[in-house]
Amino acid sequence: MSKQHNKVAFVSHCILNQATRAEWVGGMARRETGMLRNIVEILLDNGIGAIQLGCPEFNLYGNPRQPRSKDGYDTPAFIDHCRGIAVGACDLMERYIKGETPSTIVAIIGVENSPSCAINNVSRIVEGDDVNLPGKGHLMEALEAEMIRRGIDIPMIGVSLNHEKQKEDLSRLKQIV
Repeated sequence: MSKQHNKVAFVSHCILNQATRAEWVGGMARRETGMLRNIVEILLDNGIGAIQLGCPEFNLYGNPRQPRSKDGYDTPAFIDHCRGIAVGACDLMERYIKGETPSTIVAIIGVENSPSCAINNVSRIVEGDDVNLPGKGHLMEALEAEMIRRGIDIPMIGVSLNHEKQKEDLSRLKQIV
């Protein structure tokens, strides 16, 4: 009897649960309802399971909360919490990679401009304005550092919530999976 080869992706929490995204009266944070269908459908169409990363923002501050930039979460407590999530995620990655029936982790999928889960572009405060600059969010920085420390090499891809930019990001995701 042949063993089935499993494929999984680690995904930012809000990809599978938009209810954790920042929300407050008069807010500007863009949210969908439920899940981010475009990403989930790519995973489903390719037989890829989704491993949901913890959301440090929701875990520590709940909702409603005002959206913040990466700078707004630049505290020792928040960064330590992100490190804890990263260590747990890497423990789980090693189980998938080195298990009796190894699985392929095809990608880590983040959400661009997120103060926690950005991969390429992150929200920052510059001269009092919230701008998007090259860089990773706190959780993805911690996750990347822990993966490097353990010798885990998995591509990280960010997906924008902006519909125009999202098309390019989804095309890159399809190429990886």
